[in-house]
Amino acid sequence: MKREFDVPYGWDTDVNAAALGAAKGLDSCVYYTIGTGGGIGIVAEGKAIHGLVHPEGGHIPVRRHPEDSYQGNCPYHQDCLEGMTAGPALERRWGVPGKELTDGHPAWALEAYYIGQAVTATVLTLSPKKVILGGGVMGQKQLFPLIHTEVKRNLQGYVSAPELGDDIAHYIVPPGLGENAGLKGALVLGLNALKDAEVR
Repeated sequence: MKREFDVPYGWDTDVNAAALGAAKGLDSCVYYTIGTGGGIGIVAEGKAIHGLVHPEGGHIPVRRHPEDSYQGNCPYHQDCLEGMTAGPALERRWGVPGKELTDGHPAWALEAYYIGQAVTATVLTLSPKKVILGGGVMGQKQLFPLIHTEVKRNLQGYVSAPELGDDIAHYIVPPGLGENAGLKGALVLGLNALKDAEVR
C-alpha cells in the first residue's frame, strides 16, 4: 500500500479500530465486541494496545453457570467468552437466532452472567475509564442492566468508585457512535500514522 500511495497509513484489527472510535477522546477504554465472534480492543494513552500479538479477550475463560450444560461453540476452547456468548453460540444453544428471542428469555441472564465475568476481569486488571460493549448481540439493550448487576455482584464493592456503583450505567455502555465506531476509529488510526510519520 505504501508503494502505491506513498502516504502514512495505520493498520490494526477491526475491534481496535472500533475501540479507538468509540473512545471519543478518552485516553483509556476497553471495547468488547460480541457478535458473530468475540473480541476486545484496549485503548491506553489514546492508542490501541499491542503486545506479542493483538489482544484476544474474546477467548478468555469464563466460569460456567452451575445450571448451564451447554458445552460452548468455540472450535478452540469450547466454553470461552466467545464460545458461550457470541451469536452462533446463542443460535446453537437455543435453536433460533438471538434476535428472535424475547426480551425476557432466559438466554439474556446467561449472556449477562458470562459477559459480566469478562467485564469484571477487565475492571480489575486494566481499570479503564469506560467499558464499551458493541457487536450484534449487544444490540439487545435489555442486556445492559443485567450486565451492570452481574459486575456489581462480582466486585462486591471491592473497587470503590462511583462508576462501579450508582453511575455504572454511564460506565459500561453501548458504543455512542453505533455502527460507525469502526469507521471513526479507522480515521483515528490514519491520523496517528500521520503524527508518527511527522515525528520521524
